[in-house]
Amino acid sequence: MAPCSSIVQGHGYKLFPKMSDSTPATFKPTRWSLVLQARGEGDVARRALEDLCQAYWFALYSWSRRFGATPQDAEDYVQGFFVEVMKKGIFSNADQDRGKLRTFLLTAFRRHVHDVQRTETRIKRGGGQVISFDALEAESWYEVEQIDGETPDAMFDRQWALTVLDNALGRLEEHAASRGKLKEFSVMRPHLTGEADGDSYEAAGRELGMNASAFKVAVHRLRSRFRDALRAEVAETQPEGADVDQEMSYLMEVLRGR
Repeated sequence: MAPCSSIVQGHGYKLFPKMSDSTPATFKPTRWSLVLQARGEGDVARRALEDLCQAYWFALYSWSRRFGATPQDAEDYVQGFFVEVMKKGIFSNADQDRGKLRTFLLTAFRRHVHDVQRTETRIKRGGGQVISFDALEAESWYEVEQIDGETPDAMFDRQWALTVLDNALGRLEEHAASRGKLKEFSVMRPHLTGEADGDSYEAAGRELGMNASAFKVAVHRLRSRFRDALRAEVAETQPEGADVDQEMSYLMEVLRGR
């Protein structure tokens, strides 16, 4: 089990997001269809809400902390937001044609935080929780991920970009697993970004019974599939007809600024 487990309390289902040593790692798909499905009732809406909670809680927590909230208040904001999602149907007016999923979700969460601050009716931890996460662990991730001077919106976008990358890598991993190629994928994955030297290719290739040249060609092919998977992930968060390449460029710019 992951070091931090999430459970939807009182609704009969659990969430277990997979975490890395320092930051949340593999997330469920982040796409408009989840928001649209979460608007309804029944099992489909419930599963969609599970995926939304898993995918976004840390990005929302990070935004809250950069906004100036204490760790306790940040946790309350996230809990309260998902309570409203479940009980008040705040996604009921969601319209895929109005813009990016990234923008829609942050706008909805920002409105929730402002409303809570204005009315001082924050849902306290331990009452009405939708997700349960280890607040100390969340704060440790935040300490690793924060950048001095970064705005709340910029940190949210950066966490979003990392989530999209993780989802694209997850697609590749699933494809490799379906073909019995998990070992090859795990060896080549560190070489997906940046250029390695010849010695690095030689050493990695030996693990797979390849020479350096053959391994380099295999990595090049995997990079091509990674770009396709990344584009597919980004496309699923955009309204129909949007410029997917522009959003990809923006996300890459966000990560380079890291």
